[in-house]
Amino acid sequence: MKFARYEAHGEIAYGVVEGDTVHQLTTTPFESYQVTDHIHTLDQVRLLAPVAPQKVMAIALNYPSHIANRPPPERPEPFFKNPSAVIGPDEAIVVPPGAGKLDAEGELVVVIGRRAKRVSVEQALDYVLGYTCGNDVSVRPWQQDDLQWWRAKGSDTFAPLGPFLVTDLDPAKLQIRTRLNGEEKQAASATELLFDIPTIVSYITQAVTLEPGDVIYTGTPGVPPELHPGDVVEVEVEGIGVLRNPVRAE
Repeated sequence: MKFARYEAHGEIAYGVVEGDTVHQLTTTPFESYQVTDHIHTLDQVRLLAPVAPQKVMAIALNYPSHIANRPPPERPEPFFKNPSAVIGPDEAIVVPPGAGKLDAEGELVVVIGRRAKRVSVEQALDYVLGYTCGNDVSVRPWQQDDLQWWRAKGSDTFAPLGPFLVTDLDPAKLQIRTRLNGEEKQAASATELLFDIPTIVSYITQAVTLEPGDVIYTGTPGVPPELHPGDVVEVEVEGIGVLRNPVRAE
């Protein structure tokens, strides 16, 4: 099933997407909902990030093609991104003053469906509602200069998500692509993840309780493309859609 979170007539709602129409839900996909007879076409609504998470987590160094000649990590390496950095489709990634080199990192993102605390690897996927596209926007000089990545990966607008939340996908078979101004810059399959999604979810929940709507960026492949004002970056995940964001200076 494909869900959208959107704004129409000044109100924010969730809906089920069928073709080019969205059927409004009585509540969120994380609760017991009904599909109403309120229907919009997608061009009548403004798509938002498909969730408004309390926690945004991400995994560092999770593709062999990204770690290059460094030794692979022995365990998942999670970190936090700032929930207020989340933006949706077509919203601008804003380059902060003095940022220096700014990269896009196209990623498959896990969306948690129910409260998860110390879950096993075997149970982990039972706590996942679905998946979306994400861009782990990163300022490299700040990443190197600061002890923590609070601004390198947590600045305003540095966590694009969207366009949809899709369930019933086999994440191991999904293809992830990143394009910059129409040119493909990253391409990989989720089968290449060093730590698969059940392992990631289980590992995080041994220490951090995840709530419905929380998200996990699962890592980026290859060499991330550098962003400049005026660029348009697209992250596409097979079966989900294309997350498109322009880039502008503050």
